Amino acid sequence: MTYAIFAFAATLCLVLFLRGQAHRVGLVDKPAGRKMHSGEIPLVGGLAIGGGFFLALLIQQSIAVNYLPLAMGCLVIFLTGLIDDLQELSASTKALGQVIAAVLMISWANNYLLDLGDLFGAGTVVLGMLAIPVTLIGVLGLINAMNMIDGADGLAGGVGAIAAAWLGVAALVLGVTDNATVLFTLVAAIAGFLIFNLRYGFRKKASVFLGDAGSMFLGFILVWFTVDLTQGGSNHLYAISALWILALPIMDTVYLMVFRVLAGQSPFLADRNHIHHVLADIGFSTAKSVAILLGISAVFGAIGFFGWFFKVPESLLTFGFLALFAVQCVLRLRWKRVAAHNKAAVQQEEQVAA
Repeated sequence: MTYAIFAFAATLCLVLFLRGQAHRVGLVDKPAGRKMHSGEIPLVGGLAIGGGFFLALLIQQSIAVNYLPLAMGCLVIFLTGLIDDLQELSASTKALGQVIAAVLMISWANNYLLDLGDLFGAGTVVLGMLAIPVTLIGVLGLINAMNMIDGADGLAGGVGAIAAAWLGVAALVLGVTDNATVLFTLVAAIAGFLIFNLRYGFRKKASVFLGDAGSMFLGFILVWFTVDLTQGGSNHLYAISALWILALPIMDTVYLMVFRVLAGQSPFLADRNHIHHVLADIGFSTAKSVAILLGISAVFGAIGFFGWFFKVPESLLTFGFLALFAVQCVLRLRWKRVAAHNKAAVQQEEQVAA
């Protein structure tokens, strides 16, 4: 609780300080193309969260020492994201920074996937020689999934906080108290940022954004603890439960990449087809869209956590996850048609009025 309170307060103070400096160095997000916000918004949320988070951990020296590899990996991610926020990096350069962080996680911390559990009821899926490549793909995948879902005020931060909270509860149940401490400290730091980023009451728009440094940091730290908590003999979180906890960014990213490829486009193409864009196109406000998605993310996390806690067969959770993904695909295709119909109707009304 001490670490959490300190992280929350430190993040608040850092946001207030850094947003005043952001305009001086050009660390701002300007409206253009798909970016439809008004004015130049400081991209300091990630720096504030990271600063508040690590300052809180430094209070307890033993915890800080134990998580030194995590800190170094986060530093690489922060620097990569910060440079990208200041002057847009190529996809290959960003990927290089992410790979370096993943290598630190795998080689220094010895934190990588050995197996995926009994996903299909036919026995444990042991990775063997594929352990390192699969871990690397997982790290890069979740970093970019969190980066890609950061398109509506409060969404990426809220999803990150919910996922960290569920992982923290799992760590408590497993008795891994240091992991739980770190994860709940992260939740508190994100909460300090969300006060300035989430739309609520009198706040009609965000006054700071996460930036690539922030969204990539959240993705990296979440995948770190996902791997750590799902490995380790019989006393671990189901891997499929972790997928449920992180389902929203994973499903959104996989859906978009698959359908972009099927459409003959680059899977990394930037567009307005993310789930929050779809909800906006069918008539929901940004605040309502984010509230709906955060509620869904919390429910998915609950399914993953309680499915593991009550020892529901992993295969049942796996098939449930795949069924949910299929339902999501059908709904999003339907919503896309509805959005197109609404847009055509509005254009027709404008033409009649003209």
